Amino acid sequence: MEISKLFKKSEGKEFTTFPTNLETYAWYKPILILIIAAIVSLAISFVALSILRVDPRSSNIMGLIITAITVIAMIPGIYIGTKLLYKIPFSTQVAPVRKWNWGIYVKVFVIALIVYAIIMFINISASGAKISNNLPILLFLLCLILPIFQGFAEEYLCRGLLMQTFGSWFKIPIIAIILQAAIFAVMHPYHFFSLLSVLCTGIVYGLITWYAQGLEVSSAMHAVNNIFSFLAIGLGIQQGVGGAGLDPIAFIMNLVIMLIPIIIVLVLDKFNLMGFET
Repeated sequence: MEISKLFKKSEGKEFTTFPTNLETYAWYKPILILIIAAIVSLAISFVALSILRVDPRSSNIMGLIITAITVIAMIPGIYIGTKLLYKIPFSTQVAPVRKWNWGIYVKVFVIALIVYAIIMFINISASGAKISNNLPILLFLLCLILPIFQGFAEEYLCRGLLMQTFGSWFKIPIIAIILQAAIFAVMHPYHFFSLLSVLCTGIVYGLITWYAQGLEVSSAMHAVNNIFSFLAIGLGIQQGVGGAGLDPIAFIMNLVIMLIPIIIVLVLDKFNLMGFET
């Protein structure tokens, strides 16, 4: 993808403006999809949380788990709304210009997993942080599984539905990328540098989604990031997410950690090893 296309009005078939190519497209339909998604996800999360009967204030990790379940409930909500109004299959929703590629997802997941594991090991060794909690096996498994679906749910909403909505309205990819990133940041009511970090993450994930023309890369990156956040909090290495402790240096480090896997992916793509071809 040519970078200049980010700033030009899109006339062809590409990720951010894809809905406009559908015969059933109308500018107001994304709003209806969001309403349907909200209703469905609220109903599902209400039932799930009623069954679990867990107090989110009991621990940081339980609060994260309950939040993850609520976010994951957006997946069927967005799918049903999009299916009803656009009548397109799930695969077209997540990779509209080409088919969803599991090879891309797995490659990026492994790359990000290795990078994050190395960085986490270095941070723990340098800071002298120790594991202070013993996670029951069920909670440990939830810390490994739920973040994968939560990461995809947030990508499906922000880099999928929202970015394509703004793209179909304004026709210029960079506007769609920035607007969805702003909403993504507002969804995380953190302190300043944490909020700025989320905003930058949303922009980077938006750019790589546009470049890859699918949600595989951002979903895999998001999943790995969430897994390590869950484990860090669940094992007592970190006290919470997005707290006041994130300073400018930590912000820069978070940005670097996020960019390393992205750079590796882009380098591999130069050698045609990623499979982004549409």
